[in-house]
Amino acid sequence: MKYSVNAISIPDNVAERRHPHPKDGVIRDEQLKNFDEKYIFYDVFIDSDKDELVAIGPPALNLKPYVKNLKVFVNGKEKKFSLADYPEQKVSILRLRLTRQEKYDVVLKFPDFERKISLRNEFVAPGKKVLATISKNNNVAWVDDWVEYYRNNYAVDDIYIYDNGSSNIDELENCIGDKVNIIRWAFPFGPTAKRFSSFAQPVALNHCVKRFVRGGVLFNFDIDELLVSSAERVMENVSRNGVVYFESHNVPYVNPGKSDYSFRDFKYRYPERKATARKFVCDADSAFLISPHNTWRKRRYSLGSRLQRNKPEGLVDNESYFLHFLGITTNWQPDLQKLKEVAIEDLVEDESHIRMMPVAR
Repeated sequence: MKYSVNAISIPDNVAERRHPHPKDGVIRDEQLKNFDEKYIFYDVFIDSDKDELVAIGPPALNLKPYVKNLKVFVNGKEKKFSLADYPEQKVSILRLRLTRQEKYDVVLKFPDFERKISLRNEFVAPGKKVLATISKNNNVAWVDDWVEYYRNNYAVDDIYIYDNGSSNIDELENCIGDKVNIIRWAFPFGPTAKRFSSFAQPVALNHCVKRFVRGGVLFNFDIDELLVSSAERVMENVSRNGVVYFESHNVPYVNPGKSDYSFRDFKYRYPERKATARKFVCDADSAFLISPHNTWRKRRYSLGSRLQRNKPEGLVDNESYFLHFLGITTNWQPDLQKLKEVAIEDLVEDESHIRMMPVAR
């Protein structure tokens, strides 16, 4: 499926700009180059199942009063909308109810500018298992191996790769575009190590859930991560609890003796299991919001509602894990030294993923 987003950004001649989240403290000028100060929404689309217009983007933060002065017109009529800003989850969502029509001519009028978008109903088949990630400049062979691994072991129906501005995007689309959905998502990723001011990944995951996963299940794993479990076990846990979390083992760079290496060329991992940076598989309808490492549900009360995090304690599958391959990297964060060679003396041999790999082509 070819999908193009309808992004809304503040024009250069308008002074309003988003400020970083105060929890991130001081951010150096060099880091600010990767901060998204001007995009209000990354996509605007029609949720045809709910007859709603949805706009999703980074948290408005200091821009919230500006965005709330927005006026939305659909087919010439002004519509009331709700705007929910979630700074902790790094996302904001605008919604408005629609009367179903064949076509929706949308005008978003901000105090200093306006944007026009033409939208149509796009229905999504419910009940699918979907794998999603954000990626930039990864080796196409790695991405292909990752795709085949999850298709063969977990029977995922659809895969969405949110491409964050890769220089090899054309090669990626030409080589594997017939088996995955590649969404061009070239928004600023965010300042390194400033998690409250990094928006591209959390918004991508929430966009996938709300746009493409209706009544289905989302698998949240990056290109350098392979889940070691069974499809039956995963789905049993999701059916029981709505979400299952997985801890990880790092797989360091042990020199494979060749430059065109991939996952099957690494079979030694650290023995210790990492309980931080967990990943998960979740029921899309049970998770109101998600982030790279957490899920939230909305709890309703007589006087309102609030978000409640699905705490991993009690929801971790201790019999399964995912492998995080440090050598499957573009080395975009050299300070992490992911490509530093490691001797095998203190490592554990683990060929679980190799046995689960499809037969080498």
